[in-house]
Amino acid sequence: MVIPPLRRKALRDLRRLWAQALAIALVLAAGVATLILGSGAHRALTETRDRYYADYRFADLSTDLVRAPLSLVDDIRAIDGVLQAEPRIVKPGRPDIEGMAEPASVLLVTVPQADGLNRLHLRTGRLPEPGMADEAVVSQDFAGAHGLQQGSQLAVVMNGKRRLLSITGIALSPEFIYAIGPGEMMPDPHRFGIVWLQRDTLEQAFDLEGAFSNLVLRLVPGIPENRVIEEVDRLTAAYGGSGATGRAEQTSHAFLDAELEQLGAMFRVLPPIFLLVAAMLVHMTLSRLIMLEREQIGLLKAIGYRSSQIAQHYLEFVGLIAVCGILLGFAAGAWLGAGLAQLYARFFSFPFLHFGTDLRVYGLAAIVTLAAAMAGALQSLRGVLSLTPAVAMAPPAPADFRHSSRGVIALVPLRQTGRMVARHLLHWPFRTASSIFGMAMAVAILVASLWSFGSIEHMIRVTFNLAERQDVKMVFAAPEPMRALADLRSMPGVLKAEPFRLVPARLTNGNRSKRLAIEGRPADARLSRSLSPDLKPMPMPQDGLIISEALADSLALRPGDLVEVDFLAGRRASVSIPISGISVGYVGLGASMDIAALGRVTGEGPIISGANILLDEADQSAFLAAANAAPATGFLNVTDLTVSRFRATLAENITLMITVYVTLAAIIALGVVYNFSRIALSEQGRELASLRVLGFTRTEAASVILLELAVVVLLAQPLGWLIGHGIGRAMVAAFSSDLYRVPFVMGRRVYATASLIVIAAALLSALVVKGRIDRLDLIAVLKTRE
Repeated sequence: MVIPPLRRKALRDLRRLWAQALAIALVLAAGVATLILGSGAHRALTETRDRYYADYRFADLSTDLVRAPLSLVDDIRAIDGVLQAEPRIVKPGRPDIEGMAEPASVLLVTVPQADGLNRLHLRTGRLPEPGMADEAVVSQDFAGAHGLQQGSQLAVVMNGKRRLLSITGIALSPEFIYAIGPGEMMPDPHRFGIVWLQRDTLEQAFDLEGAFSNLVLRLVPGIPENRVIEEVDRLTAAYGGSGATGRAEQTSHAFLDAELEQLGAMFRVLPPIFLLVAAMLVHMTLSRLIMLEREQIGLLKAIGYRSSQIAQHYLEFVGLIAVCGILLGFAAGAWLGAGLAQLYARFFSFPFLHFGTDLRVYGLAAIVTLAAAMAGALQSLRGVLSLTPAVAMAPPAPADFRHSSRGVIALVPLRQTGRMVARHLLHWPFRTASSIFGMAMAVAILVASLWSFGSIEHMIRVTFNLAERQDVKMVFAAPEPMRALADLRSMPGVLKAEPFRLVPARLTNGNRSKRLAIEGRPADARLSRSLSPDLKPMPMPQDGLIISEALADSLALRPGDLVEVDFLAGRRASVSIPISGISVGYVGLGASMDIAALGRVTGEGPIISGANILLDEADQSAFLAAANAAPATGFLNVTDLTVSRFRATLAENITLMITVYVTLAAIIALGVVYNFSRIALSEQGRELASLRVLGFTRTEAASVILLELAVVVLLAQPLGWLIGHGIGRAMVAAFSSDLYRVPFVMGRRVYATASLIVIAAALLSALVVKGRIDRLDLIAVLKTRE
């Protein structure tokens, strides 16, 4: 095959400029990889979730009740739009595991029917056989955390009575993809799991013969969910129904959906940054290449090549670089995307992972990347089209530096080397600005990711040191009279105990509505407090509500507004309550009021759901043992264990993401610095050789270019801090949801760390350039016409 001369020249140029071409290709590859990585993982998780939900019939609605007769199910099934309704028994239990001192809990759930909803995916073993009351299936993560397998024995306290269960299988469920324990912030399979039992076993243990405590429903596609919820709530109200919730409010689904939103935000932000920087690098490199090849361009025109043919030649050169970057990005993106999807699949307990290749995403990535590269080249090609052969073949006029740097030199007295640097940077302001901007984007990417460390520490400090200051939160198995507080205070190690009451309610403002638990607190609460925006404790109002910022934004409420509150317990009162204040809250939707006022509104009187407890550290083990043995204990939440799990989980995820961000930022820094320095070297090679001939040492000659690099890198730092600050704020807005509200905390350490990483990458490039300067052939350089 005969290769046309211009194409052969393009291949030769690519080989000659391989280092600069590789730097540009890597930046392009980073943009492609982040697009493939983010969209591929997002698509894989979304399709896996949807397929899992469909195959195992994940319910559309669910509702908890105190006790309802099975005959009620027929009325539920008669509601227009209900396709399937399945009564269940769902109750808390406490595992009794030998050698485990910290408190743990399990959720006891009726084994689904073969054609029922929320069906199980068996990893090993089988389902309990009918009539076998002591057979059970346990969730995979809980089994793995405790070394349980088919044939193992597990003791569980059910309704105050200990029962030994035989494990027949290990399973997963679409209902518990994100199995989070009561009062916890992160999944902890060591302290929380799911146990599925035959209905007869749970009926006997909880005195629910012929009754149920939970209902799951599947709706006809397209049927309005709200209308069905209203009917279900109406029918279940007399039986202690706490209000039906749709899939969007189901805990596991809500957490998974929030993670998918964050993943989507990542791949919408990063790829444009890389493609913009790559376009600037293409423009810088091609402009310099065209300037060096003026004589060749003139000769080509003189022998008959049209301007369009020459322009096509340079576009092919850029296209080859872009294709290399695209192919590298495809490989890296597919590999990283599969790895990220696998990580999420393990974190969210999927039974399988549907990771396919969407050619549309690859095609879009290729088109966008080529467009960015060509956009960077087009501006440079305007000079090719305008050059006549006679002008092109003549050497360019020497650069006139008198006007470009006169103002700076007049204002700032510079030595000779500094004057050379200033005139060179100011003579090509666009290229200098592009280099500064490229370096700034490397800093910005790091700033926009490293801020999360300070935010997490602030979140923990505010939540667990200022707002929730108890050592243990104890929730009773069922609401107890106020006198139960005296028994609790007499337990070993208890220094202080403050009661609280949790009442499920639906808050409505206009067409906005949220379902949550309103927490009643004592007026003089010290262990669990609401904090104002300035982090000062807020006094508990006698009649009003204090709501979190997330709830206030979600319902568009401000202090002084009235909110409609439909209580889903007690006498199920519907009242209008004023908003007394808005508190800082980073986890979930919060609403609190005076515990006595809450008792009056609900008609329950002095009833409590549990207590916040301050312990003597020396007696903590004795207290936990006594609390685990107490029949009234529903579950225990130990603050230290919650915080340690929260840190461990976030550390694992953030370490992975920070590694990716640091790598990408280093690629940008290396690409920008190396291209800038190589172009500067090609332009000033004759000057540097002249300095060497005049007696300058290699280091003194190299300092001219290295000082230019230093100026560019240093000027980029504050701009990068500013851009990173803005990106960080945008990420906080994108990541915030009803589940989490991430505070934006940007300390000086973030800026310093980001700058140090980028400066280290710049120094690495500078060493490479220094080596090339040291190897300059003085005679060859001085013989050039330029």
